Amino acid sequence: MSLKMATVGIVLMPRKNKKGEYPIALRITYDRERKYYTVRGESATKEEYQKILESSRGERAKRKRKFEDIKKNAEKTIEGLAEFSFEEFEGNYLGKKQQRELSIDEYFEKKATELQQNDKLQTATTYRATIRSLKRFDSRVSFNSITPTYLKKYENWFVTEGKTPQKKDAPKQGGSYTTVGIYMRNLKAILNIAIKDGVAIKYPFGTDKGLYQIPVSNNTKKALTIQDIGKLFSYSTADKNENTALKYWMFSYLCNGMNPADMANLRFSNIRGKNIEFIRQKTKDTTKVKTVIKVLINEHIQRIIDEIGNTPDPDSYLFPIYQEDYTEREKFNRLKQFIKLTNKYIRRVAGKVGVDAGITMYWARHSYSTILKRSGAPIEFISEQLGHQNTATTQNYLDSFENEHRAKYSEALMPDLNDE
Repeated sequence: MSLKMATVGIVLMPRKNKKGEYPIALRITYDRERKYYTVRGESATKEEYQKILESSRGERAKRKRKFEDIKKNAEKTIEGLAEFSFEEFEGNYLGKKQQRELSIDEYFEKKATELQQNDKLQTATTYRATIRSLKRFDSRVSFNSITPTYLKKYENWFVTEGKTPQKKDAPKQGGSYTTVGIYMRNLKAILNIAIKDGVAIKYPFGTDKGLYQIPVSNNTKKALTIQDIGKLFSYSTADKNENTALKYWMFSYLCNGMNPADMANLRFSNIRGKNIEFIRQKTKDTTKVKTVIKVLINEHIQRIIDEIGNTPDPDSYLFPIYQEDYTEREKFNRLKQFIKLTNKYIRRVAGKVGVDAGITMYWARHSYSTILKRSGAPIEFISEQLGHQNTATTQNYLDSFENEHRAKYSEALMPDLNDE
C-alpha cells in the first residue's frame, strides 16, 4: 500500500484529565485505523488549544513550534519506512522519541557520569552543580525553556542571589561571573549533545543580535608585592600546620606558581638534572601539544623539598599529599582537603605578618607572574613558565630559555631578607 495513506496530526484527546484539560497527542491514521501517542506533559482546553494554533509569538508560539516539530519528526519516520505498519512506526519513532525526550536533568547526569568514569571528577562536579543551579532558578527547567531571554534572566538571578547558601537560613548572596560563565559553557555543551541526538532546540547562544553571549569575567587577580613576599619568607614558627602551609605556598610561588593539583602529582622522577619538569594536569588531556614546564631547582626550592618532601625514591610522590593506593575519587577528595587546610593556615600566617588575610594557594601563581613582570622578565618567558597556550609568536619562544635564564629570573623571586 502507498505510504501516503498514513497521515499525521496533532490533536486533543477526547477525554479530559484531572486538570479539566484535554491531553495533546500525536495521531497516526492508516487504513482507517487510528492510534494516539500523548505528548508528555502537554494538555489544554479547547479554547486554549485554538489560541496556540493561531499564535505567532510568546509562550503559545513556542508550544505551537514544539507540536509542529513532533509532527514533522513523525512524518520523517514514516517516509523512511519501506512499508508502513504501526509496529514498524513505533519501533522507529518511539525509540528516537525516547532519546529526544530525555530530560535536561538526564542529559546533565549522563554527561557527569561519563566524565566521572574517565576520572574527570572536578568537571563532573561542575556539570552537576550547573543543573542544580538551574533548577534552583527554575524547578521546571527543560530544553523548551532555554531561550536567550531565559538565559539572561538566569544570569541576572545568579549574580544577585544565586550563590548556593552554606547554611539553611543564610541570607541570599550573588555568585560570580566566573562561575556563571562555567555553568553556561556546560549548558552550551549539553545543548550541542542534545541537538546531535535529534532534540528540537532553538539554539540560544551566539554573537548575533538577540542571541545570548556567555559573560567573560574580568576579575582582578590577587598578587602580593615583593615586600609582602619578604614578610612571608621571613616568618618562622614552631606551629607544624602553619610551617607546612607556608612551605607549600612558597614552593608553589617559586615553582612558576605551580597549581596544587600539579604539586600533588609530582614524583621524584619529575626531577631531571637541575630542573623539575612536568605537564599541567589542567591541560594534559585537552591540548594536542603537551607543553613541558621546567623549573630550575634553586637552593630555596631544594630546602623545601628536603624539609617537607617524602624520602627520595624515583617512583614516589615528591610530597605526602597523595598515597600510592589512592583511587581517583580519593585523590579528588584529598586535594580539596589539602587546598582547604593550606589556605586556612597560610591565612593565619598572613594575618600575623601583616599580609592580606584573603590570601589563598592561587595567589602564589598570580604573585609569581606579576613580580616577574615587574622585574623585567619578558612576557614570552613568563608565558612559557606558566605553561599557557598562546599566539603563534609566543609559541615560537617555547623551549628557548636555557638554565642560565631560569637562574637569573629565579633569583628575582627572592626578597632581600637582610633588609627586614
